[in-house]
Amino acid sequence: MSSKKESKTLDIIFFGRLEERKGLCTFIEAVKQLDPGIVKKIHITFLGKVVPLYSADLKELNSEQYINRELGSEFSYKIIANFFSKQANEYIKSLDHPIVCLTSPQENFPNAALEMGQIPVVLVVSDTGGFRETLQHVRRTSGLYWFRPKDSLSLAESIEEAIANHPEEIPVVAKETLQQINSDLLDRKLSYIERAFSQAALEPTTARPKITICLNYYNNQAGNLIDCLTRIESQSYENMEIIVVDDGSKDEYAKDYLEHAADLFCDYKFLRLDHHGGLGSSFNKALELSSGDYCLFLQPNVLLLPYALERFAEAAQKSHADIITCARKEIGSEKIVSFSGGAIPLLFKSNSYEGVCSLFSRSLLEVFRHSESIDISNPAWEIVVAATATGRKIVYFPYPLYEYRGQDESFFDTIPTLREQYSVRQYLATIPPSDWSARQIYLLLTAVQQLQYERQNSPTQYEVNWLREKISSLESQLQQEHSDWQKPADLSPDLQKLDYMNEEAEQLRSLASSLEKQIKDREYQVAQAIDRLAAIETSKFWRMRKIWFKIKRKIGLPDNE
Repeated sequence: MSSKKESKTLDIIFFGRLEERKGLCTFIEAVKQLDPGIVKKIHITFLGKVVPLYSADLKELNSEQYINRELGSEFSYKIIANFFSKQANEYIKSLDHPIVCLTSPQENFPNAALEMGQIPVVLVVSDTGGFRETLQHVRRTSGLYWFRPKDSLSLAESIEEAIANHPEEIPVVAKETLQQINSDLLDRKLSYIERAFSQAALEPTTARPKITICLNYYNNQAGNLIDCLTRIESQSYENMEIIVVDDGSKDEYAKDYLEHAADLFCDYKFLRLDHHGGLGSSFNKALELSSGDYCLFLQPNVLLLPYALERFAEAAQKSHADIITCARKEIGSEKIVSFSGGAIPLLFKSNSYEGVCSLFSRSLLEVFRHSESIDISNPAWEIVVAATATGRKIVYFPYPLYEYRGQDESFFDTIPTLREQYSVRQYLATIPPSDWSARQIYLLLTAVQQLQYERQNSPTQYEVNWLREKISSLESQLQQEHSDWQKPADLSPDLQKLDYMNEEAEQLRSLASSLEKQIKDREYQVAQAIDRLAAIETSKFWRMRKIWFKIKRKIGLPDNE
């Protein structure tokens, strides 16, 4: 925090939630552009809640950290983050002719303008939809300084103009008139709410889809199980069923803990498998027992946030999508990750889908089941890739609906293993060509064309050898020239020629070095491909395939059957 407020300073108030969409960054940049003489006279109060910032270059900071970083000790300021609306208004009234800044660039019906417009203070206001209309409602016409939204220079100029005219006596309308205005606005707001409820009531309650939550449980996840089920129990959504599958736990403590959970949550289905088959096998078994229109596949370290199922169901109803994804909030951090679809080549490169807390339609799961390989850490990824390949609709809910208790980072590993990539290719190979999305086919052809172009433009060993011979020839000429120049008979060497040959040789050396690096990179990629092929050929599937072809040839069947 900066130094304490000095006497006879002018109060500048940033009024509103301390976040980008309220114009915080624009305000910070504006005060940094103020004349140094003005900066010495002002004391800035940030009057609003401190929140995490979301823009790419600020996402590691909250608003208080951002303000401290930008203003440091050069400005006199403080942050008041714990006031309710009434407290904030009373605080502003207690100040001596403050200048209040309303900087939101978004069009809305701002309560801040409604509140501040009724207080006799100077307002510096963003000239965006909502502010003018609101201030007109309360008949506020004086003491207003407008600036262009998101324009820090315009805001700085408006603040300086307000300071130049300070102090101003601001007339406000009579208290009785304001009460009537507020009453009229309240009546209008209530009528809008009643209209919204009446329209919502027209939708039959039977339209709410049934959601099945399939929860996989295995051995060392006991510590999170009760927390996960408690979060599910606290959901307000009623049309749901919960199936908990113990994927063959061997740990006695884990078995006892599951029995304890079954006693606590009597309405849930609990199933114990004899053998550990992996996530895919567990989820497929739960799906067979389910009756929901949509399925949500979880593990105990995934904790649903309040109203998560309400939001999932609402998004499913409105979008009629096959997959509804959402952002995830990691416990202990403000990192938000998300997925909203993509191209097949990019999905092979990175599992940007990451988590399994997404809603899948039953119609999709009847076509694309989870892979049951125990080596696949995230089988839902294969379903997402298949849905993308066939052009199924995937929608993204832009706010976190669950928290992830990060104990097993491999569960959300975004770099697929070679075995997982191979498994996805096999998964996609089962999809008939006629079912593929035309867009995905186009993107795949584009990727192939790009690879062919890169291969055609890659340096060959012949080109590198030619360059080496050229360099060797130039170096021989340089040595001969240098030798001739040292002879007593030659007292006037052609120095310009020597410089030119030296420069040409250096350029050729640099080019040869670059080409050699590219060739090594290509050789490394080829070696990787050979290793992958070797891994595939040594797999059980490949050995069985070879045996099967031998049998076919012996009994006289053609290879294409």
